[in-house]
Order: sequence, then structure tokens, then C-alpha cells
Amino acid sequence: MNITRFSLAAVFASSVLLTGANGLTTATTDPVGFVTVGITAGTGTAKKNTLFSVPLMETEEITGEVAGTITGVTANTISNSNAGWTSGALSQPATPFLIQITSGAAEGRLFLIASSANTGGAIAGAANTGTTVTISSIDTTQVDLTTLDIVPGTDTYKIFACDTLSSFFGTPVSSGVQGGTAATSADTIIAVSNGVPSTYFYNTNSAKWVKVAFGSPDASNVALLPYYGIQYSRLANTALSFVVTGQVPTQQRNVAVKNAGTTVVSQFWPTDTTLGSSGLSSVVTPGANATSADTVILTANGVVSTYFYSGTTWKKVAFGTPDANGTVLGIGTSMQIVRKGSATGYTTLSQPVPYDL
Repeated sequence: MNITRFSLAAVFASSVLLTGANGLTTATTDPVGFVTVGITAGTGTAKKNTLFSVPLMETEEITGEVAGTITGVTANTISNSNAGWTSGALSQPATPFLIQITSGAAEGRLFLIASSANTGGAIAGAANTGTTVTISSIDTTQVDLTTLDIVPGTDTYKIFACDTLSSFFGTPVSSGVQGGTAATSADTIIAVSNGVPSTYFYNTNSAKWVKVAFGSPDASNVALLPYYGIQYSRLANTALSFVVTGQVPTQQRNVAVKNAGTTVVSQFWPTDTTLGSSGLSSVVTPGANATSADTVILTANGVVSTYFYSGTTWKKVAFGTPDANGTVLGIGTSMQIVRKGSATGYTTLSQPVPYDL
């Protein structure tokens, strides 16, 4: 991938000096910045794949408390009795939001807030009220919130905006995405939700993003979740790049990985990490080879490589099965985790923040 990195040192220096009665006081704000993430060029006749993700958290002004203390939790709702949100404002199909738990046992969990309607492929649920948000079924299929040991009156949250297919990738004119009248003649995007892949492309006949399914349903408002990755299959013979702006993640990450089947997980952090430091070994079954072990698939410049965990080190599936602990997981990439067997449920991948704030 062609990835232009911003300087974390510069971005993290987001403090200002204020003069008060007792002299200078340091006030620290959330670190923000940008990163440019590249998509590998296709050949014009054959597609090349990039495992892609959105590596920063998107902030946006809202009415009410963007961050605060949780006062109530049910299986699929989170409440703040003092929130002061505008009813329905956090549940608009075209402008989805996320809520992150920022303290306690569930710190780092991110959830998509349910939409008020399924317009454009959004996931419908109950619209937010002035004090309560309902979590999308994308997430509550995986976990009952009451099992996460969230402590009302103590634990805290923060709300972030979330991109959609149309808001992030735009149109062929605006972004260089190759559209077409069918998926075979266009760039395609594959997203995996709860082990089920869905394919999307920009339909030049209807002038919108659609899902590859009967009737080509509108997919303009499908959310691009920062905790999961997507596969971008580029047909056009030119590379693409997208500038991502937002807040640097400051909380540890906890994300659900399916116990059997495929989960595409974002690299998430705006800095390079490695397989050895990723924590992925905690959510895969090790083995002597890729036949007996779960596997992790990465792409670089359109080339697919497969890895497995031996129990002591990561190995690449290649001649001599070389050690691969140092394999770089670049900014804006994602990893395809393929778990064997038929076990139900999910395992939590926990990752500490890989940089000093």
C-alpha cells in the first residue's frame, strides 16, 4: 500500500499553555491529525485487492454531551440522564454515529448507534432520545451490553461521527473510484459483518452506491466502522489515495472476533505495528501449519500473504515457513482473520494503545 504517514510526535503535541492566577497551566486537548491511505491500482482488466481501514476517529459537533457519564445500561441501550441530545439526531441514516466506552472493564468498546430507518442500507433500530441511544444489531448480535460490567454512575463514554460508503468514497468524479453498470466493470468493496460478506459498487446508471444483490439496493448509507476492515478491489489501472482526518485513538481497543469463519479487523492505530505486537495470537488457534491453525491474511501492493501462529511465533505460509513476528501492519490496513471449526460466539481482541500520549 502507498501510505503517507503524519508525525505522531507533532500531532500528540496538542497542548496549550494558559496563564492563570498561579502562573502557567497546561491544558491538554485530544490529539488530532490526518493520514493519507492508498489503494493499489488494478490492471484495467483485472482487479487487485487492498485490505483497507479508516485509522482515525471522526469528531463532529452535536447538541448535548459528546462525552459524559453513563447512568443506565440495558442489553442494547446506553443512557446518560444528563445528555441533552436532540431526539433522533444521532440516528439519521446518512450521518451515523458511534459511542465508545472510555473507562472501566469495557473501556475501548465501540458501538454503532442504530439508525432511525433502513434508508440507503443503514441498520434500522430505535432512534435516540434525549437521554438514550440504542446500539445497532451489528454489535448487539455479538454481545449483550449488560455482560460487559459497565458501571452506571461511574463509567464514561464518548460519541464520534462515522463515515458511510458515500461520504467517504464519494463518486467517480470526486474521488477517482471507478464506477460501472455492474460489479464486474467497477471497483468493488467487500465488507464482512458477523461473518457474512457483502459487496458494493458505485452504479453509474443510478448514480449511487449499491449492494450486489437482487434489485441492486441502495447502499449509500452503509457505515464504515473503524474497528472493522474492508476489502477494496481496484479495477482501474491507477492508484487511489484518500485523506483521513480525525482524532488519534486514545483508548485501548476491544473488538469482537468471530469464533468460526472470517472477521476482517482494522489495524485501527495511526502508526505501524507488527504481527508480533498485535495481540492477534490471543484470538487464534495455533498449530504446526496453516492446515491445522487459524490463519491471518494480509495484502501489500495487491499481493496476498497468509500467516499462522505456531504457539510461540508467527509464521508465513511460504517456502521454509519463515518467522513473521516482525511483519508490519501498516497504517490504514486491515487483517482478515480466518478461524476454523464450528464454534459459536465471539472472542474479544484486546489491544493497548501502542504509543505514548
